[in-house]
Amino acid sequence: MNKEEYCAIEYLFGTAKINLFSVHLSTYRDERILACKELNRIIGKIDKNEIIIVGGDFNVGVTRQGKGKYTFEKEEQYEEYEILGKKLKRLPNDEDTWFSKLGQGCIDTIFYSDNIQLLTYKTIDSENKSDHSAIYAEYNI
Repeated sequence: MNKEEYCAIEYLFGTAKINLFSVHLSTYRDERILACKELNRIIGKIDKNEIIIVGGDFNVGVTRQGKGKYTFEKEEQYEEYEILGKKLKRLPNDEDTWFSKLGQGCIDTIFYSDNIQLLTYKTIDSENKSDHSAIYAEYNI
């Protein structure tokens, strides 16, 4: 895949196997859609009893205009999220997580398998240490 970074970490907690994915998707929509389809393909190979959590910068609504220039357009639904939503649930976060002179929007989130229960989540302000706010989530596993 071009310009996407995937980091998968597998941990064993008691009898629960947890698959963690960290993503940073492209600022080009077509590449994001391909990446989400590929991620679904990978997730489809994971045993249904295993836990899956995918979090990161999905860059939904972001369009690269040139070197260091981006725009953000909020949409009711993002195709990238619809693709991943076929296999996973998404946090219902909608607060802006990306801040730039060129735009801002909610482009960071977490997806998770339906065999765990979301307890709480929140957006954590980075206090200008990053152009992104962090997303925090707790689950009952």
